[in-house]
Amino acid sequence: MDLASKMWKGNRLYPTLFLFILVFTSCTVISKDIDRNVTVKNTSFELSKTHFSEVIEQVGPPSKLSKYNNGLVFLYESINIKENQIGLSADYNILKWLKFSYAKGVAERQVLLLIFDNKGFLISQNYKEFEENLGSGQAIDYLFSIESLVDASKLEEDPSSLTWGSSLLKPLPEALNSPHNLGTGESGVEQLGAPNTVGQHSLELEQ
Repeated sequence: MDLASKMWKGNRLYPTLFLFILVFTSCTVISKDIDRNVTVKNTSFELSKTHFSEVIEQVGPPSKLSKYNNGLVFLYESINIKENQIGLSADYNILKWLKFSYAKGVAERQVLLLIFDNKGFLISQNYKEFEENLGSGQAIDYLFSIESLVDASKLEEDPSSLTWGSSLLKPLPEALNSPHNLGTGESGVEQLGAPNTVGQHSLELEQ
C-alpha cells in the first residue's frame, strides 16, 4: 500500500471521529420523579392480618384512595420519567448558536393496589412493574438551553382534590359524570395516564 493510500484512509477517520465526538458530547438526560419517595417494589403484606394503618406506617400514604364496597382501596404509584436527548450543532454563521435536538422518552412505572375489608384488614393485593414508551420529539433551540421535548403531561396531572373548584366549570358531560368520577374517592381509583376513551371516562366524551 503506497503512502497516498495510507493518508487517504487515515484522513477518512477524522470526519467519523469528529461526528462521534459531536454527537456523544451533546447528549442530555432529563429525569422526573413522581412519588419516588414511596418504595412499593417487593412489598408484600399478609392477607387478613394487615391493617391499613400498618401499611400507611410502613409505606406511607397512598397516591390515591377510595371507598370500595364497604371497605377501602389504596393505589400506590411510583414513576421515573427518563428523556434522552441528542443535540447537533454546526460552527457556521448563525447555526453555531442553534441546536438540533431529537428526544425519546420512557417511563419506568411501579404500581401497588391494596384492597381492605370493612374492618380495615387487607383482603387483596396486586403489584405490577412495567415500562411505558412516551414517544419522541424534535426541536431547534438555542445551544445552551435544555427543554423537555417529550409530552409526559398525562403522568403529571394534579390530584383531583386540588382542582375541585375548576371542575365546576367543566363541560356538561364531565359535570354530569362527577358522582362517578374515579378521582373523587367515591367510585374507585385509576392509574395516571388512563385514557378517557374507555371505562368510566367514556361517559365524559362529548357527542
